[in-house]
Amino acid sequence: MRAVILSFILLTAAAFMAPESYAQSKKELAAQNAVMAARIDRLEARLLTGDPAAEALMARMDSIEAANRNLTGEIERLRFERDNLRAEVKALAEDIREQQELSTKFKIHLDAVELVAQQGGAVQSYAPRVYGGGDVAGSPADYVDPNQPAAIAGPPTTRELPLNLPPNSTAGNDISGLPDQGKAKLAEGDFSTAQTLFQQYLTLSPDAPDAGEVSFWLGETFFVKGGYADAADAYIASMRKDRDGAKAPEAMIKLGASLRELGNKAQACQTLDSFTAQYPGASEALRNRRQVEITRTGC
Repeated sequence: MRAVILSFILLTAAAFMAPESYAQSKKELAAQNAVMAARIDRLEARLLTGDPAAEALMARMDSIEAANRNLTGEIERLRFERDNLRAEVKALAEDIREQQELSTKFKIHLDAVELVAQQGGAVQSYAPRVYGGGDVAGSPADYVDPNQPAAIAGPPTTRELPLNLPPNSTAGNDISGLPDQGKAKLAEGDFSTAQTLFQQYLTLSPDAPDAGEVSFWLGETFFVKGGYADAADAYIASMRKDRDGAKAPEAMIKLGASLRELGNKAQACQTLDSFTAQYPGASEALRNRRQVEITRTGC
């Protein structure tokens, strides 16, 4: 949740930055990111102490996050419709081109028929006239009488034009770069592409050493788009694939958040309550995030 809030704050701040801010180095952006993270930590600490202003601000941030998810889902839907319309337009343009070519061929054919008719010739085919046998030396077995009219070819036939859409697959057989590509797309806000890349990797390599971490990131793509049931499944898969992995404690907290969004308060509270016993060595930041989720859920 904090990662989503931080991303939203950074995007909002970037919208009001002067053009010179784009020249900042990665080091400067990382420093700003650390400052934002520290401010969020202080805000969460105030929330845990029952500060009314902090609770009101967190509630406002939750509503902004929900609105952002709705807008993101709408953008993804419009993008999908746009891509489909582009494919349809491309197919129609290709069909029109084929029809124009076919019309030109028919016109040429009809012009040839009309020319032969005007010259008094019959529009029919003639078999080659053979003189002598093929076994006679020097005899042209394939000789065609030049005085006979040439055969008129039949009209051209139509053919189906396949619509070659770009395949949804990776180049070659190397899939090791899919997780990094997916995380890059996730950082850009292209959640659908990131989701596809993570799913491809897990389908092609379900027992990979980093399958638990990739399942967590897959859950993030579902969560940010409001697919809480699929997000919960992905977080559970992350913990099952790598129970002691780096992302397993965070996956458990996000599982509780997904259950809360699905209206399963009892299961969400049970999940969050078992966090301490499951991960006693979790960092202070994760423990604070768990406490925030407990407050939001009303456990």
